Amino acid sequence: MTPIFLPHQALDVVGALREPLPSSAEIKGRQRLLTLRDQAISAGAQVLIVLWQNLEWTLLAVQPPPDVVIHDARQVIPNLLRNPEALLQMRQRSRQGSHLQWLTLARPVTTQH
Repeated sequence: MTPIFLPHQALDVVGALREPLPSSAEIKGRQRLLTLRDQAISAGAQVLIVLWQNLEWTLLAVQPPPDVVIHDARQVIPNLLRNPEALLQMRQRSRQGSHLQWLTLARPVTTQH
């Protein structure tokens, strides 16, 4: 099952236009999620929301190598789709309540002959 990838800015509008007013628990949960997102961004990560069809979700923080600049986290989506094992792990962790996933990208080690 292929997930949907949303930009992290979607968190800013989710629940904001809702009637009736959200409960205090929902407000606290949303604020915690926004704080986690902002912490990941301030640490230099690109952030995506990964959403599966049954509404399981993960907040994915992608940390590129120091010498790589990623202007938009959506640039890594093709690589993520080529790694179904990583997506499966994210989904399983999401089911266990671990909704923030940190993915550190690294360059492969090259050997000189």
